[in-house]
Amino acid sequence: MGVVIEVPSSPRSLTPEQARPIFERCGSRAFALTCDKPADAATVALLESLDPYALQLTGREPEETVTRLAHALGKPVFKSIHLPPRGEGNASVESALADMERYATAGATGFVLDTAAKGLYGGTGLSHDWELAARIVARAPAPVLMAGGINPYNVTEAAAIPGLYGIDLASGVEDAPGVKSEQKLAALFTRLGRAPGGAGG
Repeated sequence: MGVVIEVPSSPRSLTPEQARPIFERCGSRAFALTCDKPADAATVALLESLDPYALQLTGREPEETVTRLAHALGKPVFKSIHLPPRGEGNASVESALADMERYATAGATGFVLDTAAKGLYGGTGLSHDWELAARIVARAPAPVLMAGGINPYNVTEAAAIPGLYGIDLASGVEDAPGVKSEQKLAALFTRLGRAPGGAGG
């Protein structure tokens, strides 16, 4: 479970006060998602107070931020790697892998392949090129989660990528921005459970 913390561009963003009860109840399973926060004492104190299982950095954070937060918090740090929407722009396997290597060296323990569009880093509801993603996953230096427009209708395609660590869900299982759909979630997990090698299948 991912909890978006103080990201003004996201309709899913919560204040620390709103997020705290979630982490108190489910912290051992919850990621804290931040975007381009400085790795300063205030950020460290905020994240320490929430005590998530792991941290996901979704913006353009430099390697130094990964190193400082990983060292200060002693938690797994997943770094988002952004690809353009399917059919738009140019994406390079080698460029993505070079970014992953830099972040892994800095202390990242995993990655999230997501779609960047409309000035947003994730939460766009748009998929990227999953054939390209599969080539990145095959050579990634650490576990990779797949994000970007995953919904009940395409989840089995995403889950079929060899070596994928897991799937990150957001807009594809919502009735409105920030409002999760019980029906869409149930349909997705039903289909995922039936997929070869899928969870529960």
